[in-house]
Amino acid sequence: MANIVELREMSGDKLHELLENAREEMFNLRFQNASARLDDYSRLKAVRKEIAQLETVLNMRQLAKGAAASDREIAAALAGKTWQATARFNYEESAWRVIFSDEDGSELASALVNLNQVRPSSRKGRHQKTQPHLVTSYEIAG
Repeated sequence: MANIVELREMSGDKLHELLENAREEMFNLRFQNASARLDDYSRLKAVRKEIAQLETVLNMRQLAKGAAASDREIAAALAGKTWQATARFNYEESAWRVIFSDEDGSELASALVNLNQVRPSSRKGRHQKTQPHLVTSYEIAG
């Protein structure tokens, strides 16, 4: 299994393929365990960890895309247009770089999203305080 740095660099299709394979392997391991044919019990933990890492990377990408698309200025630039978003982790900035492009492939906007900012954890805190601004910088093309 690849480490988290390699997983962040992979395409979404490759990650989904790896996730599907890991879930299939987990099913087979559980079946072997239930029928008392499992030899290596440590593999259950390893596959569970792989699945968690894959789901984490995919979820962080979705959160970054959603946070960038919900920013007021970016949403105004994307309004009425058909767009796609791609997210890659930028290690120098320690944040997600989200690039919005139209169906022709030309860039509409880009944003730097920091998902590591502290968010209120209690229900009361989420409703009373303003949510942190996750988009640290953005650039609108054109």
